[in-house]
Amino acid sequence: MSTLRGPGDAELLNVTIEQWAKGWQLESAPPQIEHQPETDATGNSHWLIRLRGDEKDVITVWLTLRQRTVYFETEVISAPEENLVELYRYLLVKNFSIRGVQLAIGPEAGIYLVASVPLGQVDADVLDELLGAVLASVDEIFPTAMSLGHASHYRRRPRNR
Repeated sequence: MSTLRGPGDAELLNVTIEQWAKGWQLESAPPQIEHQPETDATGNSHWLIRLRGDEKDVITVWLTLRQRTVYFETEVISAPEENLVELYRYLLVKNFSIRGVQLAIGPEAGIYLVASVPLGQVDADVLDELLGAVLASVDEIFPTAMSLGHASHYRRRPRNR
């Protein structure tokens, strides 16, 4: 199988991620970034970005450099155990209004936010827009999703504002 990806794309994306991180403007802790320099079995490169959230303490975003795209993925909540009909209805309604990312059910039934951007369009501004959308969406969706999907285990923290 041939790849359209150039040999320097992983290094270029790594520099772009570092540029984005230097421009982090939020008052919260700066993002933590890990890069796996070796590709996986499919030839994809991976980055792990940890952001500090308001509702969910740590939001972990996987970036994957695929053949023609950069794929974003973060788990909003683990596989729900309760109130599935109400939870999925809530998520479908939310999916209609969020921009830049989409809600999805992951391989182990967890609820994820995902996005995919053509490789040639990824720059620090696009990273900022998408990671900002992830942060805002998780903080908006997390408490209600947890209250529905894990009702017997989750109690929302009081806000200190």
